[in-house]
Amino acid sequence: MTAQTEFKPSKWTIRIKLISIISSIIIFGLSIMIFLASRYFKDDSEKRIQESNLQLADIIGQKVEEEFYSIAYKINNMAIILDQSLNKAQTTLFVDLFFKNNQSFIYMAIATQKGESLTIKNKIVNEKYLSENNLSLETISQMNQVYSEEFLRSATGATVVLNVSSSCLSPCLGLSIPYGKPDEKKVIFLYMDATEFLKAFQTTGITSTYLINERADLLAHKERDLVLESKNLIDIPIVKSLVESKVDNGQNRYELDGFFHLGSYKKMSLAGLGIISTVKEDDAFEEVYNIQRRNIYILLIILNVSVIIVFFFAKTISTPIISLVSATKQIEGGDFHVLIRPTTRDEVGTLTNSFLGMAHGLEEREKVKSILGSMIDPVVVQEAMIDMAALKRGSEKPITAFFSDVAGFSTISEQLKSEDLAALLNEYLSAMTIILKEHDGVLDKYIGDAIVGIFNAPVDVADHPLKAAKASIAMVRKLGDLREYWTKNQLYTKEAREMDARIGLNTGPAKVGFMGTDALASYTMMGDTVNLAARLEAAGKDYGVNILISETTKELVTKELFTRELDMVRVKGKNEPVKLFELIASHSELDPILKESAEAYERGFELYLKKDFDKAILTLNEAIKIKSKKFGKDKAAYMLIGRCEEYKESPPDADWDGVFTRTHK
Repeated sequence: MTAQTEFKPSKWTIRIKLISIISSIIIFGLSIMIFLASRYFKDDSEKRIQESNLQLADIIGQKVEEEFYSIAYKINNMAIILDQSLNKAQTTLFVDLFFKNNQSFIYMAIATQKGESLTIKNKIVNEKYLSENNLSLETISQMNQVYSEEFLRSATGATVVLNVSSSCLSPCLGLSIPYGKPDEKKVIFLYMDATEFLKAFQTTGITSTYLINERADLLAHKERDLVLESKNLIDIPIVKSLVESKVDNGQNRYELDGFFHLGSYKKMSLAGLGIISTVKEDDAFEEVYNIQRRNIYILLIILNVSVIIVFFFAKTISTPIISLVSATKQIEGGDFHVLIRPTTRDEVGTLTNSFLGMAHGLEEREKVKSILGSMIDPVVVQEAMIDMAALKRGSEKPITAFFSDVAGFSTISEQLKSEDLAALLNEYLSAMTIILKEHDGVLDKYIGDAIVGIFNAPVDVADHPLKAAKASIAMVRKLGDLREYWTKNQLYTKEAREMDARIGLNTGPAKVGFMGTDALASYTMMGDTVNLAARLEAAGKDYGVNILISETTKELVTKELFTRELDMVRVKGKNEPVKLFELIASHSELDPILKESAEAYERGFELYLKKDFDKAILTLNEAIKIKSKKFGKDKAAYMLIGRCEEYKESPPDADWDGVFTRTHK
């Protein structure tokens, strides 16, 4: 019966298990396949996209580089012509022809470095462009002032390309190149309309390609508004990689505005320019995600078909088992007369036949258990059902022995009628036993109004001294509640309504098991540990305390519970002295007055042991005074004062150890 009582049936039927197993295999297998296929496809797609980006950047870079070399060649030739000693008509003819063949050129100038600035020596202007685009020479002059510092770098051999769109209010580029001999420090710079130039970056599809200079300024992009803003893109990871890279090409996966991008770049040999080609990862892998979705749909279709097949197959196995489950629940409800019969000769039929035999055996066993349960603690019955032989053999193990008794119960029993006495005793014993069981204690026996309990046998109980101590405190508190209830309802007699109890606790080794004859035995405990616990309960009367515990128990509960050292005695039948402690309350619930009184008492007891009886009396009186503020007299303190008075009249021997010998239990 123990195995069946502890068994917790699964909510997963055989049918559900078969479906779950097959489904798990399908899901796991196909998921791995989908994952690996998608992963390989995605990796391959990423490589192809990056290669395509790099190839596109390389192609556009070549075109851009050729375009800039062509422009540089044209303005260099024009500068040479302007430096010739031509008459005005010839110069005008060459200028008109220059701007006619290069209609995107706006302004060109030849300048010489003078200190930290450029001095323009010669210049030509596309008057037609200025007129058609509402630009003035004043605007050009302002642009010269703004960009002259950048163009000045060409005097030392650098080629400079700038985005000057913000000044032109349309996509425009500024270009400067060295001119003449190096020691002449001459510069040619040009402003040009970039509208036609930007067409090289008007890529179709999901790819975005753009041009930056060595300082990460945007020069060309398919989005015209970005070019007009003349933005610096150094904060974009791939742009930063290009600017900082020492190689002329590279690839990068980076995050921008919450989206991942795949990008490639190509550095140009001219002016530190770079071409970047990027694509948003979500767009690049759209087909990969489509394939994943299609594969998931296929997985769901296969899964549903498999579930249907397994469902009907499992039904042929689960139906007979369901009948067994129903019969099992019938037995659990106490009805052992099950009506099932074997319907097959396979393993399920054999199981059904064995089940019927088991049901008959359980019926007989339940009758025995029911009889025992009304006479012995259920924990003991449970363990006996598991291994009765082991309990009969007995064992020695550490326990906490519990003894409680009602003070003056003989007087109370004489005053009550038999039915009232039975009601009072049942009410008290029921309340105390419930608390004992709540703290994992085992009821040994009732001896009239006395309760004998065991902690940590027959089953192990963690922190059994602490649980026994907490149970004792709870019992004292519960008895207080019962007294209030009896008083409020005027039940029983005055002495019964003032009923008090004493408890003794001791922790140590003891022999536990079924003791008695083969015909009649009971589960109990024996040994010095048990005897001392019984004597502690009896000694509580002399000290006027509810709970008296041994030093062994005290050491194991002192972290959580507050105790007061009362005395050091030799109990009857023992030579070794025993320290007695009153168990008062938990540290968190301790009344400050009780704590102060207990500390004063312990100081007085220490003086008593040192034979300083006068100071001991004064200190003990202080303890009595403190406690009387709220809790009445302190019988233990009065008793100790009496001893001090006796020892003052008849001083103890020189080898007196302070131990008081009890002559009664």
